[in-house]
Amino acid sequence: MLKLPRNPSDRWVKCLSSHGNIRGVAIQARSLVRAMAELHEIRGTPAVCLGEAVIGALLVASNAKGTERVNLNIKAAGPVRQALVDAYPDGRVRGYVISSELASLAKHGTWGEGLLSVLRTKTERSHQPYIGTVPLLTGQLAKDLTFYWSQSEQIPSAVGLSVTIDDDGKISGAGGFLVQALPEATPEEVQLIENQIHGIQSLAEELQDDADPVRLLSAIFQNSAFMVLEKREIAFDCHCSWEKVSRALALVGADELQSMLTEDGRASVRCDFCNQDYLVTGPQLEEMIKSSRQH
Repeated sequence: MLKLPRNPSDRWVKCLSSHGNIRGVAIQARSLVRAMAELHEIRGTPAVCLGEAVIGALLVASNAKGTERVNLNIKAAGPVRQALVDAYPDGRVRGYVISSELASLAKHGTWGEGLLSVLRTKTERSHQPYIGTVPLLTGQLAKDLTFYWSQSEQIPSAVGLSVTIDDDGKISGAGGFLVQALPEATPEEVQLIENQIHGIQSLAEELQDDADPVRLLSAIFQNSAFMVLEKREIAFDCHCSWEKVSRALALVGADELQSMLTEDGRASVRCDFCNQDYLVTGPQLEEMIKSSRQH
């Protein structure tokens, strides 16, 4: 289990229009994304993709129920082959990307072609998980997330994501926003919000000039009154553990465990989300093999 230091500036702010017809959330995540990129030792475009996926998953989780886990799974054909992010309604998040050999795909956005899937899982076993999958139509995650909400959840939405890097390829800015029309919204209200969003010259500049997400919401809702519903810190939190590693190895089977013991005398399991290594000694493997064969 690994937790990175929290930064109070990393947070989301949720709001609702005064008429209760439009909801929004803005996220500042510069320190969070920078720390996660450093944890995974990535720079440049892969770091940008990680940041976009992390913020995208948090935007989805910001409106999830308290018992839900949101998993964002992006399979792409660009410089990143896959991104996996887990996010929770309490602001916790973890994630990683798998880089490919491709340097860039200018013809199809940052991500290239692929699939975007959102899995919502509730802690109660009686609830079946819900998954929505859409193609990456543009290779730009903000636009493809907008398409996801309109197709899979039938919610008119506008998404903005901005992750920037410095000359060394390290994260210099990271943030995003989500604005959604609720069923009671009139076409005029929706159009008004869309006009304000299109009028924002650069989300990156908005986030870098002022770390407070409320400022971004004010820019989006500038012709409409809104009330702040929640301000919450967001932070990296990986909940891997020795117990979970043990359960995963138990599923491998006695024969495979025996091969590990014979060839290496031990086993090593690394968590992809936080890079923590779990060493399984020879005696521990023998105990697992014995237990597996008894069952």
